[in-house]
Amino acid sequence: VTLICLQLLRYQVIGADERTLAAQPKDPAPRGVVVDARGTPLVVNRYFYQITATPSNIRSPEQRAQLAKDLEMTIGVPAATTLENLTVNAERMFTILADAVSPEDTQRLLDLKASQFQTEGYSPLQQVEAKPMARRFYPQGTLTAHTVGFVRSDYGGITGIEEYYEQFLRADGPGLLSTERIALDTLAPQVQRFLPSEVGKDLVLSMDRTMQWIAREELARGIEEYGAQSGSVIVLEPNSGAILAMVNLPEYDPNRYQLAEHELFPNLAISAQYEPGSVFKIITFGAGVDLGLLDHTTVFTDTGIHVIGGRNIFNANRVGYGEVNAADALARSLNVVTAQIAELLGPEEFYQYVRLFGFGDATGVDLPGEIAGAVKTPNSPDWSLSDLGTNSFGQGLAVTPLQMANATAAIANEGILMRPYLVQARVTNGEVQTTEPTTMRRVLSPEAANALTEMMIWTVDNGSPRGRVPGYRVAGKSGTAQIPTPQGYIERETIVSFVGFAPADEPAFVILVKLDRPDPDIGIWAGETAAPVFSRIAARLLDYMQIAPDAIRTAQFGE
Repeated sequence: VTLICLQLLRYQVIGADERTLAAQPKDPAPRGVVVDARGTPLVVNRYFYQITATPSNIRSPEQRAQLAKDLEMTIGVPAATTLENLTVNAERMFTILADAVSPEDTQRLLDLKASQFQTEGYSPLQQVEAKPMARRFYPQGTLTAHTVGFVRSDYGGITGIEEYYEQFLRADGPGLLSTERIALDTLAPQVQRFLPSEVGKDLVLSMDRTMQWIAREELARGIEEYGAQSGSVIVLEPNSGAILAMVNLPEYDPNRYQLAEHELFPNLAISAQYEPGSVFKIITFGAGVDLGLLDHTTVFTDTGIHVIGGRNIFNANRVGYGEVNAADALARSLNVVTAQIAELLGPEEFYQYVRLFGFGDATGVDLPGEIAGAVKTPNSPDWSLSDLGTNSFGQGLAVTPLQMANATAAIANEGILMRPYLVQARVTNGEVQTTEPTTMRRVLSPEAANALTEMMIWTVDNGSPRGRVPGYRVAGKSGTAQIPTPQGYIERETIVSFVGFAPADEPAFVILVKLDRPDPDIGIWAGETAAPVFSRIAARLLDYMQIAPDAIRTAQFGE
């Protein structure tokens, strides 16, 4: 919460009242457009009008009242607002009466101005001017708010792509940074529809608007169905790191950001940390498999309690399962067995894999406001051996949704961790610089990644059946995490998540679903809340991407 509050300080400037400006502001540099992976416009320029006046030439109360009435009648500005503006700025040569006025409303005002001058020879409207100004318009409204951000004319880009690529998008900013460029006509025809813009400084995102819509619709359904307060969904392409969808709810409309609560501006998929809970077990099991300490048949003894560092570790249901193999232990999400695996690994090896998977460091995604999460290590002054046990099943450390999704993508990508990205290409006039996928490092051997994938398939089929997708093998893991406070964990309030990929043998995407504080009277466990949301999103994405069911793909491959 503290991190979010600190970040919000960056946005307090947004609430400044433009009417208090003493002098006419300098026009901001024009900005290029942003389209999705299929060429759908996400950010465009629309021309509106700024209505200004010279208050010092409007001396009498009668003239001010008449002008206020005229503006209310033609462009809808309340008369009281205009009167206050003219009175406060009575001695000034310039004030803004209205901003972002539509061409239609502006024409009505200008027609009235001409009519009054023709019939009366003078009117207060003679002291009013209409200046055309380019304004950013977000055709998708709330759908892409947290990824594209928004622009305020006197401050530039605020959050999202608008902030991160501020210098590139501006007409007066630098162009392509690399000598490796391709011609615009090498992009798909549908992507070229609105490129290049008049500004000639444009971005093509990896995000797919339809995938974004599917993720948002199912997340909204899940929040309503399970009474959650908020939530996030991320869809990644595992072999490249491309972000296909990224949604947070609640949301805001970037076209009307002035009306939104500032708390809605941060992208919580990258700027909010949480204890992941049992989804983190795939990291512990993956390390054990990679080091040859276990495979799916390795038997552990679960007495229902395991003591490490003087701390008692219990399973969530306080039940012991006796002799159980590793695959079943993951499917049943046994804390006791997971802590035993962490103890086999030892602190040095365990935290080495935690860092290899990217936890404790920002992913490097091209979005502003990303945080690194929080991971204690044996070098931390407040670390103790008991942390090894609790960290192994996702308690006592904090991650971001993107970190957890990207770590899972490394498993889907046969053990290779990629850097996630949102911008697929930068366009400067007729030249294009594409984003080359960036390999961060190998985390697991291909053999270990494939073995862990099989265990995750078993986990979905036998531990989280509501995460299944008919016709496809799905690899995944659920996680139910209590919410920590300085006084301890909150009773009956949880953060639930499910992360997985499909088809398991040829992963087309990784999906992470996170729901915050589902209604405890409806369900507090991830397997009954986040897992169904994952299943619905995955099924719709597989259909949208025209990926045939496993049986058909296997038959085709055999032929």
